[in-house]
Amino acid sequence: MDNNLLATSFSGVEFKNPIVLASGTCGFGENLNESFDIEKLGGISSKGLTINPSPGNSGIRIWETPSGILNSVGLENPGIKGFIDQHLEFVNSKNLVNIVNLSGHSIDDYIRGADLLNDYKIDFIELNISCPNVKNGGMNFGVKAEIAGDLVKKVRRVCKHKLIIKLSPNAENIVDLGKVCEDEGADGLSLVNTFLGMAIDIKNKKLYLITPMQVYLDLQ
Repeated sequence: MDNNLLATSFSGVEFKNPIVLASGTCGFGENLNESFDIEKLGGISSKGLTINPSPGNSGIRIWETPSGILNSVGLENPGIKGFIDQHLEFVNSKNLVNIVNLSGHSIDDYIRGADLLNDYKIDFIELNISCPNVKNGGMNFGVKAEIAGDLVKKVRRVCKHKLIIKLSPNAENIVDLGKVCEDEGADGLSLVNTFLGMAIDIKNKKLYLITPMQVYLDLQ
């Protein structure tokens, strides 16, 4: 008899508990696992991946304000091939749900990325249409419902994995946008990416940093 009262099912995938680390909070799990047994988690969402490796944003990336912490990392990552070669085996060796966060600068990037990941053991692809810290792509696809829907429809045609859409709190109408994503084939929604914000030194009239809790919603 299974006595795990925390076990939960999301879009047909079984999680031993509902605790999932959001993308960007634990890299790909290796470093965190040195100080914490990540198999105690229900799953992890990987650092955001792009087709090619990216160094991320230069300059200040983290800034503490009286009302919270702003971040501007900018999708630093090893690229999809780097993830497959260097990190995927480790993630799949652990007893947890593997969610791969995928971002892009164009619709073609998302399509190619999903296709490259098709033949690998992954539980979900989390389509990141909400990153505000890159100049092209990211949140550009997560503001207007019709743009998000078009992207999801085209990725769904090629993606063999279950598909989660990571929404932006800066969407024009997040309810309508989420519904369109569901209609175009999303298996779940991830709520939400970083809010837009800025840190200003009012005494010296200097801008420190501009930047933009996550919940998963099952659509089945």
